[in-house]
Amino acid sequence: MKGARGYFLLVGLGLILLVNAIVLAGVAWNRQEPADSRLQLSERELSDGYGYGRRENSGIGLSLDYRWPSEEDDALYSGVSPEQMAVLGFWLPAERDEVSIRRYRRQQERDALLVLELDGPAYRREVQLAQAAHAEAQRLQQLAPDNRDLQRAARQAQERLLHEQHAASRLLVVDVGVDSEALRARYADRQRYAIVRAHVRPFAHRRERSGVEQGASQSRWQWQLGGHASSSGLARIHLPQRLHRLFDSLPRGGAYAQQEVERHTRLFTVELVFGRRLEPWIVDLQARTP
Repeated sequence: MKGARGYFLLVGLGLILLVNAIVLAGVAWNRQEPADSRLQLSERELSDGYGYGRRENSGIGLSLDYRWPSEEDDALYSGVSPEQMAVLGFWLPAERDEVSIRRYRRQQERDALLVLELDGPAYRREVQLAQAAHAEAQRLQQLAPDNRDLQRAARQAQERLLHEQHAASRLLVVDVGVDSEALRARYADRQRYAIVRAHVRPFAHRRERSGVEQGASQSRWQWQLGGHASSSGLARIHLPQRLHRLFDSLPRGGAYAQQEVERHTRLFTVELVFGRRLEPWIVDLQARTP
């Protein structure tokens, strides 16, 4: 009996060592040159979600903050488009009724690749949309200077514009696919575009159709189809131990911090590298002045 327990103990230890060796080999292979991309990011794109109450010797993980381009119409959701869902292999219903929508929603999630663009045309479009909304809010306020609702709307539009210009993430999803070589051929700048792994699952939402009067023959509701994308590997990117002391001493806040969380945000720049397996790691961190 004792011999059997010793045997199983040795087998268990061997499996643990084998798994660790495989993991370490994967990490080493991922970090071999040439890297797939190198991005220079700031606290706008990397947030410290574990900074409060952290003990000095515990690990530090930074979360990569990326977003989808805003919709110009009244759509309630921006994400993977129906056309992109078809490219990923999802079935799209020709007729959008309750039965077909249930079938669409029941499809299993699929692996996909997201293309993230840093401080490029997609981000400049977000700034332009915020500028246009601010200008319109100001115009309406000038028509009725004493209207408190319009005053509040103009003030909120200004705050959103400042947030967009100085605090919002400049990293936006600009494409979705399954072929990394094809995506890299379209987005060749490795210091502006990163390709990351993600999981996509179907999304369907019923929204009210604009421009349809009550009682009209056309249905008042329409289905909006698309997909949700998530990338668990970007939720906690390990900060090397050698950078912990510098991270804890970073300056906070900034001249344009609008919210309490922004006034307590550490200011920094980070070189983030995506390796052969498209997995990221932090190479360097520097303090940034407000």
